[in-house]
Amino acid sequence: MSDGPDVKLVVPSVFYVSRDPQQPVSDLRVEERVGAGTAGLRVTFDAGDLKGIVTVKRALDNCVVHLPAYHCDTQAGATGSGGVQAFHLSPANGAKAGDSAVLRYRVTAPGLEPVSGHSLIVVGRPKLLVALHRDPGPVKPGGSLAVRLTLRNVGDVPARGLALRMEAHDGIILSDRHRNCRYRGDTSAWCRLPADDIVIPPGRSYGLDAREHLRATKDATYPTVDFGADAVGTDYVPPDAIASTYRPGDGPPLRFVPASRAGAGVTRTGSDDPQVLRVTVANKSEPAAVAGTVHGPLGSLATVRIGARNDGPGTLTAAVNVLFTVPEGTTVVASPYRFERDEELIAQDCRAIAADGTPLAEASARQPSARRYVCTARVDAVGASMTFPFTLRIDKDSAGGSGRVTVSDDDPRHRSGDTEPTDDTADVVVSVWPGPAWATPGFYIAVAVGVALFTLAVALYVVAAKAVRRHDGMTSREEGPKHHRRT
Repeated sequence: MSDGPDVKLVVPSVFYVSRDPQQPVSDLRVEERVGAGTAGLRVTFDAGDLKGIVTVKRALDNCVVHLPAYHCDTQAGATGSGGVQAFHLSPANGAKAGDSAVLRYRVTAPGLEPVSGHSLIVVGRPKLLVALHRDPGPVKPGGSLAVRLTLRNVGDVPARGLALRMEAHDGIILSDRHRNCRYRGDTSAWCRLPADDIVIPPGRSYGLDAREHLRATKDATYPTVDFGADAVGTDYVPPDAIASTYRPGDGPPLRFVPASRAGAGVTRTGSDDPQVLRVTVANKSEPAAVAGTVHGPLGSLATVRIGARNDGPGTLTAAVNVLFTVPEGTTVVASPYRFERDEELIAQDCRAIAADGTPLAEASARQPSARRYVCTARVDAVGASMTFPFTLRIDKDSAGGSGRVTVSDDDPRHRSGDTEPTDDTADVVVSVWPGPAWATPGFYIAVAVGVALFTLAVALYVVAAKAVRRHDGMTSREEGPKHHRRT
């Protein structure tokens, strides 16, 4: 056996060739990897069994297909990267769903041990649809619920093994830890059951033998869980860098058993998209308006921040509308603006609007001076806040000229459940003091800092001067006796 680097052949154990006219070809990918160093690799394909079942055409230009056997030459890099071959596979004329054959591979390289592998090529394709059956009624914050899950194969060949994915969002936790699943934190699960564990024939349904348990967090309001399932060979397998972040569970294994077809009223997906479980939690959020105060003399510029805050106890999964009414006696000279949003035609956080709510400018453009603005704040977590800076010019001292900030729900499907309307509004107070226009709070702060620094510098100078005088005095006393010493 060679002491050189190992060669790894990455091929699917089973590969399905679609019969769908909208997907005339299926792309087979073959990859070789070398542990270290460089090597010239040759991959030999024995495709004799495929005759009359599937046709093979090259998808890349690195090798030419000649049945019944052909080969591809590639060079492995110094980093261990190898070669990749891709081929277009299509059903042969007269091939039926379920027809299958074996495609064999052999990888050789000078000084390296040969590596062999094979894939079962199947005409047809399984397709799994997910149906969910959940506990009725809302869940209390921190409470649990259970879900039954059914898979139905609506494809034209058996699903030999399956991959189930569960992704929890916005305050829901996966409570179970199956030993044949892998988990990333409390919110992501990836379960891959081989054909030895489950085969789902076309038209048949299989369901979990036990309900899957979930738990809502204390601050959950509108959590969701995505359930997706695919037959092994059609599923997405994450790269090693991502797969290594998952850890196996240590609980009872996940098992599927034959089940009747899901009944009427059961939520299910009719496409390849995951089935989304939307959990209703008996919780609410408290969005509160945030408003600053405008300080300065007449003619000066002042920056005020307005926005929203989430006072809980639940998260705010949807954005919050923040309506800013500009104080009387002031003029907006600058509103929030991000150049990159303008370049990419993405709406600015705040938009100038007329009294009837009509926008005064394009969503991505710099907004003009106006009397009303509406901003979009995202304050998901409890205690989170988001504010927007506006620069105002104080034109006159207007008695009772306070502005106002008002917050409201942005998404009617995800209402906050706000029960404290008193904090939905806040006044923007204008405090005018006498003095020239340059006598702003920033000016006084700068003056205060300058005075403090000057005072500190003077104090340090005095201390240093005293230290120098003490040093000179000590030097004079030491040199005096030496000068009068008798010889």
